[in-house]
Amino acid sequence: RYSLPEWILKQWLSVYDEKTVCEMAEEFLKEKPLTVRCNLDKISKEELICLLQKEGVNVQESPSLPYALYLSGFDHLAGLHSFQMGYYQVQDISSMQVAEWASPQPGDYVIDVCAAPGGKSMHIAECLKGTGHVEARDLTDYKVSMIRENIVQSGLSNIEAVRQDALELVSETVGKADIVIADLPCSGLGVLGKKPDLKYKMTEEMTKELAALQRQILSVVHQYVKPGGKLLYSTCTIHREENERNAEWFAREYPEFCLVKQKQMLPGKDEGDGFYIAMFQKESHE
Repeated sequence: RYSLPEWILKQWLSVYDEKTVCEMAEEFLKEKPLTVRCNLDKISKEELICLLQKEGVNVQESPSLPYALYLSGFDHLAGLHSFQMGYYQVQDISSMQVAEWASPQPGDYVIDVCAAPGGKSMHIAECLKGTGHVEARDLTDYKVSMIRENIVQSGLSNIEAVRQDALELVSETVGKADIVIADLPCSGLGVLGKKPDLKYKMTEEMTKELAALQRQILSVVHQYVKPGGKLLYSTCTIHREENERNAEWFAREYPEFCLVKQKQMLPGKDEGDGFYIAMFQKESHE
């Protein structure tokens, strides 16, 4: 009925009731509008809505975030003048919550360790209003060039893209970051509506390997957080091993970090994709 592999349904039914699992599965089959984040430094939301409507785009406002819009009824996003001008970036509501939770303060130094295509990094750079510095890191030249293209289009000056393997420690930035964003490689079981091919590619064994990789990366990147700073761990999946259990493991392994809050967002129950965020704060020296 839902075109989902049995192992995924079994995994979810071991955690959630049948009604919740059916709601999630139904949500993945629905056609959804595109979610974008307005660049309010460049244009007001009202002006942007007018411009989009003139371009023939259907626009709905998000009930939860004042800078988020839902777009539909257009053929080719890159063909829209409003997009070419960098007035908005494509980003899901759930992913926007990372910057909301991080709540960056003027002058903060932020490291995003697996940043491509750069949505969260740019969102935080916008929140910093031209102050501070965001270092958007990723593994390959291709991913870094993708981030750079998006930075150029956004017009932001307080962010740079850097090629860096998250598993390799960069000693110069140890203990320097006010905020570290670790949105790590995951099984993607929260975005099956957007990436249906994952249903056929992902296996139970692979989810275990990814959970282990996430722990490896966290054991390196937590070292960048300064005393009193924050670490935000996020994934776009719905899987206890990769999410809550990894957060529990991290809090046990690194007791200087306190789990401030965590949330598993579910399609059909929450606005946006299936997504998980855990926010940790490192104790300060005082």
